[in-house]
Amino acid sequence: MKPLNILLADDTASVGEFVSAYLREAGHNVTLVQSGEAAVSAYRSQTFDLVLMDVIMPGIGGLEAVKQIKAIPMPHWVPVIIITGLDNEEDVMSGFLAGADDYIVKPLKPVTLDIRIRSMMRIAAIQRTATAVVDNVIEAVIRIDRVGRIMQFNRAAERIFGYEAAEVIGKNVSQLMPSPYRERHDDYIANYVATGQAKVIGIGREVTGLRRNGETFPMHLGITEAATPDGKFFIGLVRDLTEEVKLRAQNEFLAHHDGLTGLPNRSACWSHLTQRLNVNRAHREAAECTVFFCDLDGFKGINDRHGHAAGDTVLRQVSQRLKESLFVRDFIARIGGDEFLAVVDGSLTDVAAQEIGERIVEALAQPIETGAGTYQVGVSVGIAHSRSQPASVESLVDAADHAMYRAKTGGQMTKKVGCVRKSCWWLG
Repeated sequence: MKPLNILLADDTASVGEFVSAYLREAGHNVTLVQSGEAAVSAYRSQTFDLVLMDVIMPGIGGLEAVKQIKAIPMPHWVPVIIITGLDNEEDVMSGFLAGADDYIVKPLKPVTLDIRIRSMMRIAAIQRTATAVVDNVIEAVIRIDRVGRIMQFNRAAERIFGYEAAEVIGKNVSQLMPSPYRERHDDYIANYVATGQAKVIGIGREVTGLRRNGETFPMHLGITEAATPDGKFFIGLVRDLTEEVKLRAQNEFLAHHDGLTGLPNRSACWSHLTQRLNVNRAHREAAECTVFFCDLDGFKGINDRHGHAAGDTVLRQVSQRLKESLFVRDFIARIGGDEFLAVVDGSLTDVAAQEIGERIVEALAQPIETGAGTYQVGVSVGIAHSRSQPASVESLVDAADHAMYRAKTGGQMTKKVGCVRKSCWWLG
């Protein structure tokens, strides 16, 4: 048996010294006290593997000391053996009612004491093996009693919440919750204990946790109730969802956005236009929109001569300039390799639409400066109004696309830059 840290409480000097000497000779570390108050104080300030408690002592006495010691939360079970007079059955019964785990009678016999200690340590070893298993599971395991006090807090819980087990054992589990859940928790437990009506017990769900540093985070919580001969308690299984939620948000973003520019993608653009046209049909005069189909001129040459990294840089800057050419409330998407679509809500006159088209052309006619060099592109813009087209996304985009090709192949030219192909807009 490995050396133990043993708390021995006995006010009889001869007994205390005899037992201490025997235990130390066996290799154990012994703390000897002579009153119940001193035993409780020592137990609060040190970590023990075993408690030997004389029943009859001055002050609060051994039985009250056992009761107080058993009420002190500990991360593992510490067996308590009471020492009583020969055949004193009343003391034995009172000791077990106070929380003692075994007893030994006076006069103490070394062999009997050794047997009792080994028996308790075997049980403690089994319990600590179970605790070690819980400590090394990847999910946080938190055990609380019927009033919400934390009784067990494994290593995963320490890692997730930022507390060491010793800091939270005996504290209310509500300190791991942000407001307003913290304030409601005790009432929920009390209501469940009184009525048996469960809202979260037996049902896993996503909730919000609170770390020691004040940071809130998403977590999956599953709560089960366990019954033992000593009463019922609750076990919470916690999984930190921070990275999972980030990945979920990222995947959701990428499902509707272009990964390179961050703009909405083709699918999101079609959804936006569908919504606008549905509103248009319901409120024709108040909900028109105008589509600007933008196709870059000269971009393929940048990719061919300077590589895709340069092309990606140009596309990112193009998307930024397009956003700056429109109002924040306007919608712009990348719908293809070098194709962009802008949607401006409201009833635009032809003149107003032309001004926006010219603004886009002017913005993209300026040289694009990057760390790898200076690049030049142009843009052809086709414009179509929802009021003048059949009320479908396809027909509206096709009209703007057709107007863009008219501009690209010789339509009205508003800007010509160097040897770059004509950059212009065309109102379809």
